[in-house]
Parts: sequence; C-alpha cells; structure tokens
Amino acid sequence: MNEKNVKIKGRGITKTMGRKLVERVPPEAEAKYNKYLQLRDSYNVIVQERMNAESSLGEIEKVLEKLKLLGPDAELYKMTGFVLVKSKKEDLEKELETKKEDLELRIKALKNQESMVKEQIDKIAVELKQLLSGIGSPVSKGGIGGAGS
Repeated sequence: MNEKNVKIKGRGITKTMGRKLVERVPPEAEAKYNKYLQLRDSYNVIVQERMNAESSLGEIEKVLEKLKLLGPDAELYKMTGFVLVKSKKEDLEKELETKKEDLELRIKALKNQESMVKEQIDKIAVELKQLLSGIGSPVSKGGIGGAGS
C-alpha cells in the first residue's frame, strides 16, 4: 500500500512515505496543503519582485539626486546595450522620472497582490488546522505556519 501519510513536525506538515504510519491524510487536506504550498511559493516570488523593484527605485532616486547637483551643460552618458551614448541632462531626468513613476506603480500593485495572497495563505492555513485537528492528534499552535514559514 503506497498511501501518503502526514506527520506534524515543527512549523509545518511533513509528508512521509515510510514504514511508520502516523496518520492518513484526507484527500481534501492534501489538496488544501498543495494549494497552500503553491500560494506560499507565489507569495515568495511576489515579495522578491517587490524587493527588486524597490531596490531599482532607490537606485533611480540616487541618480536623480546626483543629476540635480550637476550643471545643465554637464557631459553625461547612458548605457544603451553595450555602448555609452552621450545624453542631455534634461533627457536623462525625464527618462528616469518616467521609470521612477512606473516602478512606484509596480510596487503598489505588488504590495496589493502580496496582501491578497497572504490573506489566502492565512485562510487556507486555518482551514488546514481545522481539517487536521479532526484526524487524531491535535495540531499544535505553530503546526502550520503562515506566509514566509
């Protein structure tokens, strides 16, 4: 018999395929657990994307600050592919301001998405705790962690 089993361990559910039968997992719980894992992975990707966007935004803000210190006739270059191209200060400022606005919108959208996925993760975690508490040994308070566990 090659059935999946569940063992409550530390901060999450560990599936085991061993000799020792701990408890049988209801199919509904297994499906919810898989959804939980999928959402957690999505959450981590969204967080990473937001962090990258925030980092890029910080770099653009620093460059804009440095540009303000330069005179209007300063010789400036920007990287285009593998080539440095001479550019006007005002053109670079406009381009960077546009990129800054785009990143701010992207960050706002990612934060909203992050929040929605976090709520779904928390909801599924609660549902899993309820399902698993009915199959034998009670799930400990830290049994199934929320996002980022």
